[in-house]
Amino acid sequence: MKRTPLQRKTPLTSGGPRRKRCPECRVMFTPSRDSQAVCGEIECAIAHGKSEKGQESARKAIADVGRKELQAAKERVKPKGQYMRVAQATFNAWVRLRDAALGCVSCNKPATWAGQWHASHFRSVGSSPEHRFNPANVHKACSVCNSHLSGNILGYQPELIRRIGLEAVETLLGPSEPKRYTIEDLKAITAEYRAKTRELKRAAA
Repeated sequence: MKRTPLQRKTPLTSGGPRRKRCPECRVMFTPSRDSQAVCGEIECAIAHGKSEKGQESARKAIADVGRKELQAAKERVKPKGQYMRVAQATFNAWVRLRDAALGCVSCNKPATWAGQWHASHFRSVGSSPEHRFNPANVHKACSVCNSHLSGNILGYQPELIRRIGLEAVETLLGPSEPKRYTIEDLKAITAEYRAKTRELKRAAA
């Protein structure tokens, strides 16, 4: 026998999930999960499932699951190179923002120069991949120096010494442990420098 609304009413609980009104029997209830649309009565669940609104909710739930599964599948097959490109682009954007008030590290073009700015590596990625994401090794440079003059290292080194000190530059030039980045490493780097970029933007606002 179906219980009366008074018997099925769920009492208010402080600090718990917000109560809802069942669309079928109109009784207030506390859902046990966010997606719960009706109270715990099987008759209400059946009636709601047959209704147009219930069927639409089911279609949306299935579509959401499908989208999540598709996204998860894309993540599983994404090559490491794609994670590397995203991590590098995120890191480079942070470098350019960090050095926004500075000129070119290699030729001292002023910050007001209207051309394209790059994030230039003092130790190249090819020769020293372990310094790829080292903030001390990467500084804002004009596209002329970075792209057409291979970083213009003769101009880069004196300015780098002025910025970070001789000892730090000697450390960059000295021996270092090789580094192989995993996908998890690259995800963490991307998250870290996205957060740092947001912090710089908030500070500049």
